[in-house]
Amino acid sequence: MLFKLSLKNFKKSIRDYSIYFFTLILGIAVFYIFNAIETQTVMMEVTRTKANIIEMMNTILEGVSLLISFILGYLIVYASGFMLKRRKEEFGIYLILGMKKRQVAGMLCLETVFMGMISLAAGLVVGMGLSQFVSLLASYLFEADMSKFRFVVSGKAVGKSILYFLVIYLVVMVFQTLIISRARLIHFLSAKQRKERNLLKNPALCVILFLVAWVILGLAYYNVTANSGNLETEADVMMQILLGCVGTFLVFWSAAGFFAAVLKKMPGIYRKGLNSFTVGEISNKINSTVVSETVICLLIFLTICILSTVFTRKEYKEKEARELAPVSVSMSKEMTDEQTIGEIVKEEKALEGNVKKQAEIFSYRSPEITRKILWGDYYEQIKKSYGAYYAKQFGEEQIEIIPISDYNKMAALYHLPAYELEEDEYITLTNTAEDQENLYDKGLQYNQTLELKGKTYHAKYDQVKRGFMVMNYDRTNEVFLLMPDSVEITEAQRAKNYFAASYKKDSREFREEMDLHLAKRMNPQRSTHAQIFVSTQSQIFDDAIGSSAMFIFLGLYLGISFLISGAAILALKMLSDAADSREKYDTLQKLGCENGKIRKALQKQNGMFFAFPLAVAGIHSVFGIQVCKEMISIYDTGSILPGISIAAVLVLVIYGGYFLVAQTCSERIVEGKS
Repeated sequence: MLFKLSLKNFKKSIRDYSIYFFTLILGIAVFYIFNAIETQTVMMEVTRTKANIIEMMNTILEGVSLLISFILGYLIVYASGFMLKRRKEEFGIYLILGMKKRQVAGMLCLETVFMGMISLAAGLVVGMGLSQFVSLLASYLFEADMSKFRFVVSGKAVGKSILYFLVIYLVVMVFQTLIISRARLIHFLSAKQRKERNLLKNPALCVILFLVAWVILGLAYYNVTANSGNLETEADVMMQILLGCVGTFLVFWSAAGFFAAVLKKMPGIYRKGLNSFTVGEISNKINSTVVSETVICLLIFLTICILSTVFTRKEYKEKEARELAPVSVSMSKEMTDEQTIGEIVKEEKALEGNVKKQAEIFSYRSPEITRKILWGDYYEQIKKSYGAYYAKQFGEEQIEIIPISDYNKMAALYHLPAYELEEDEYITLTNTAEDQENLYDKGLQYNQTLELKGKTYHAKYDQVKRGFMVMNYDRTNEVFLLMPDSVEITEAQRAKNYFAASYKKDSREFREEMDLHLAKRMNPQRSTHAQIFVSTQSQIFDDAIGSSAMFIFLGLYLGISFLISGAAILALKMLSDAADSREKYDTLQKLGCENGKIRKALQKQNGMFFAFPLAVAGIHSVFGIQVCKEMISIYDTGSILPGISIAAVLVLVIYGGYFLVAQTCSERIVEGKS
């Protein structure tokens, strides 16, 4: 009897709460897909650099999956609580008819088992199918050879999905049992009669709080963008996050009263059709769901920031790699011995015979030229901003000096601008991050002269120029001083030896063959020379491609999970509100209101609930994306549009899809079709 009743209720639940069932399937599918990447990527033919990145990505995904399981677990528990709330009157009738609480709880547990088994099976099937497309995406992002591609099922991902979701369903069953066991009969029967609590009724106070909320948010926006240089500690950053959360909370807390107060001042709009009814419904609903609306907004905000940033990073890093790695190979070594890189390369016949263009130069150091000298009087400001330890550690470091003609040789090979200097001029050249570059720009504003061997030199430009001596996958903390060839320096002052060359063939296969074991060949075990740092174009490209792909997969995993959670919670709330307001809509129908007008009113109400968190999250994202870009060192604003476009499409498809489904289900509820 109990089994049959549970099965009947389960079938009804799938029909009435298809969003819940759909979310379960989608959550399981996403969980399987990203945990199956390890199996999918095994098939890919990639370089050692990319293979190391893939291994690191799979390790990180292990930890991220644990976080995602908690998010999905919360979503399922929330949805289960929603369904339980909707059926309390039904459970009350069961108790009146003589069922025991343990029997009701047992029936719910059986329904959960049915739901779990079917959703788990369906989710795994969907995940197995979609994972094959993800493997193709992986091959594209990693630029891998997929000649060995075949349909595979990850046993590890299947096992992990079953284990994690079994634990989640057990938690749900315990949660349901506790609710049933502690509830009183009167609470079951009066569930629908309970009124929502209006947390803020005074319209004037709503308007004031709404304005205060945006002042708080504006302060946070300013601090993380224009005033970001003054955020020196973690506590400063956490304060801005707190301001953002508090401001968002106050926006939603006061929003309903604010809009009601504004619309009431527009009788032509407020009294038109069912607008007054819709405004009243929105006011009651928003005020009673402040926390959930805030959480949903923040989840959407995180999704937009994460997705935009990871795709923007890909565009930027690949562009930067082409700029920072213009030739096949570059090397550098400290001149602590007499051997030069050029001499060592000549001994390496396989390398010497396969390069067509090469350049070799030396840099020099002098105790008269330090970072502190370049910063000038601005050094005191640096001490205040960065601390005395940083200032002392880096301020006393000697700057490498490069004669201008030597630099121009390397610049020609790297496709960098060449410069000319008068006998008393110098140029500051940097390969630093933007914030470090600004330090030297400030230094030039405070001090544009320096002395070497009793001779005074003047800065040719009032801003630093960008350039580098050795290729790298990212900008380093290198600073060079370009000086006239007549500068008084000696061989004894040689600091570093730089070497760069282009291979005779530019094919990917040839570069990889030449790069193989190159660092070991240049640094044999019994070498008598200083360690040679070897940087190759292939390694830098592979690092840029591989790290970008890793960030994209992690971003998609987190972003899609956040988006599904937020959209599902909001959709379930819409269905709950529609069920609670069914009697009101029945009254409207009895008064002669057409179904078309009711649907339009419901669409306005639901549209407001979906659009408002999205709009606030969008405003947050304008500033949040800028912060994320700086955190991962992206300074090219031109590369941001593709990332934002991709993020917008994903948000539109998933979030918009949930809205359409929820709207359709809400219409069925208020029209009495379910």
